[in-house]
Amino acid sequence: MSGWFKLVTHFSMNKVEFILAVAGAVLQACVVLLMVRRRYFGQFPTFGVYLLFSVLSTVVALSVQKSKTLLSIDYWISEPGYAVLSFLALQEAFRSVFRNFYNLRWFKLSFPVIGILIVFVALIRAVFFRPAHDNPANVAFISLEIALAILQFGVFCVFILLVRFFHMRWQQHAFGIVLGFGIAAAGSLVAFLLRSEFGKNLDQMVKIAAPLSYIIGVAIWLATFLREEPSGAANGDSTPFTPEQMITELRRQTKVVKGILGR
Repeated sequence: MSGWFKLVTHFSMNKVEFILAVAGAVLQACVVLLMVRRRYFGQFPTFGVYLLFSVLSTVVALSVQKSKTLLSIDYWISEPGYAVLSFLALQEAFRSVFRNFYNLRWFKLSFPVIGILIVFVALIRAVFFRPAHDNPANVAFISLEIALAILQFGVFCVFILLVRFFHMRWQQHAFGIVLGFGIAAAGSLVAFLLRSEFGKNLDQMVKIAAPLSYIIGVAIWLATFLREEPSGAANGDSTPFTPEQMITELRRQTKVVKGILGR
């Protein structure tokens, strides 16, 4: 579970938010058990570790929720772990889908470069657009959550664009992983951006919207691993393009764009 839980707990928690937190952790545990049972954990080990880390972190946060000091310490210790593991899990899914192109060095470097650019944009946003009328702790919490959501949603958008460009099949489990992150990130991003813009009046909205979007994302992961992956998809055979054909297609698209621009 993401840092949204510790943030809404920092704002205070009622029974509804507690139920949402527990439900999210239980669903994630179910995804892990399903991955182990169907032997998908070995295919997506980083994603599995992310889920385990999230469940453990939620248990810890629930146990210390009455102490804002301990909760804050737990947040700043675990949130970097969420950021790193979610990015690596997305990279793992990216590589699973586009492994045919990893012989091209520039393509291999594309994902980390894209990630760095998105983080840079998120940091600029955090510096120049600070949350409205709030204490420093909440400002830091909200800014970090927005940055992480921008990273995850940005990678999701790039992934979708590449999938459409290469005419990929949508049945792979990697697609479900990325879609789940994308849905969760979109909900959190909208909620925290509104909270940043309009202040504490929207605390209750954040408490509900962010966890609900995350639970929807986890439900997508659960549905993803409940179905069997098509034959050949796990081996990266889901695209009609070879690396050489991809280069040819890129050149063709470049000529089309230049023609539109009149160059």
